[in-house]
Amino acid sequence: MPNILRVTTPPTGLENNNVKNNPLTTNEKQIQNPVDPGKVVRPDGRGDAGDSQQTKLGMNTQSNFGNFIQQINDAPQLTQLFSTLFLQGMGNMVESGIGPEFAEEIAKFMEMMKMSDSQLVDFLKNQAHGAVRYTGTFYNMLRQVMNETQSVELKAGVLDLLKQINDMSSGSHLLENIKGNLDLITQYMMRSEREPLRQLMERLDMTALAGDTKSNGMLLKNEIIPMLGQYVAKTRDFGTIRDLIGVLTFNVSRYENGNLDKVIDSFAKLLNFQGFRSKFQAVSPDMLPQILRHTEYAKATRENTWADKFLKMVQFGIQGEAGLENKQVFQNLMNAVLLNESVYMPVLHLMLPVELNGQTMFSEMWIDPDDDSGAADGEGRKAKLLIKFDIKDVGFFDMILLYGQDKMDMYLSYPEELADKEGEIKNSLEVIMADNGISFRSLVLEKAAEPISISQAFPKIFERKNAVNVTI
Repeated sequence: MPNILRVTTPPTGLENNNVKNNPLTTNEKQIQNPVDPGKVVRPDGRGDAGDSQQTKLGMNTQSNFGNFIQQINDAPQLTQLFSTLFLQGMGNMVESGIGPEFAEEIAKFMEMMKMSDSQLVDFLKNQAHGAVRYTGTFYNMLRQVMNETQSVELKAGVLDLLKQINDMSSGSHLLENIKGNLDLITQYMMRSEREPLRQLMERLDMTALAGDTKSNGMLLKNEIIPMLGQYVAKTRDFGTIRDLIGVLTFNVSRYENGNLDKVIDSFAKLLNFQGFRSKFQAVSPDMLPQILRHTEYAKATRENTWADKFLKMVQFGIQGEAGLENKQVFQNLMNAVLLNESVYMPVLHLMLPVELNGQTMFSEMWIDPDDDSGAADGEGRKAKLLIKFDIKDVGFFDMILLYGQDKMDMYLSYPEELADKEGEIKNSLEVIMADNGISFRSLVLEKAAEPISISQAFPKIFERKNAVNVTI
């Protein structure tokens, strides 16, 4: 058997016969963190707490949040990517021989970018409302109920209602996910078993409205999922296909949870609580569907069609329709968009692709409406904004704004080519703010050195650096 204890037979004829010591010691420099019974150490192969800058921050780079922070630091700027593709590289893509369908999508998107001043304001408002689901009078009343009641049952009921509303409004998206899950499952099934599943999939109503889940739910629960369970039992396939079935059942449960009848029933039950009825006494359960269809989020989602056009173009680009040389750029573009929509991003992110008064521009905005920078001077709530914009044939700009009590702190980083116009830029900014009843507390302009990172502008992104590792 292997000599696990590293024991050797003492040579004969020697008086001092002893067992050799284990050659692995805590001072061995070639081994990281050897086991030392005298103290608790980290597993071998991982650096000590002081080995890297990231661990000095107390952040686990193996966690989901650690990966998010790493991507924030490494990801290319969306503003620059968009400029490379659409503001500067559009002609190159057309010359590369893109397909007619992709060319049509580009033409539609570029036409949507043409806006007047009033259209730009509406576009910005719609995107902001579409980025935050729980806004408006109805949700404000729910917040009042949560803040004023001491009843655990009422709070749990309100949270369940919100979860059901969320699942209902995501019904179409969940149905697409379910179809994608089933398509992927068929790829791992035996060929002889695929056709019956595909026949069942054809019966799914992909045009079902949000909240209308009864027909699809019965098909999924009573026929498709039992069939997949029988397949696993028969083939003993406990690998990837079973994992995919687990994801499928999760999406199905969320889809069914968003049934409109269930949402109305939950709202009716909450009316039995005095604390809830005092706020919603004028609202009957039958009125709820109409109310939910007219929330700011619902209206903005219906009107905010530019995002669908944008994502359609990105999809064509990732598929190589814009040429293989641009494929990676489109992938980086999609990664940047998803990164800014992460659940770990504590600030609101907006994109503004605009052609205004014949001038093409792409801008990104990160907004924190409750910045605590003003807590020390007693000025109360402030809004903090990081704005990046690229103006065609002019260059890149970075702007940080801190606004509260009709007073503004502004930092503007401008292209080096505009250095001789700094005074003109400053005067123009002062006039614009004065016309809108805003005065400057401070105004700083300087030539661009390097782009301002999101984490520099919003240090609160690092607030969760000591969180528990929840890597899945």
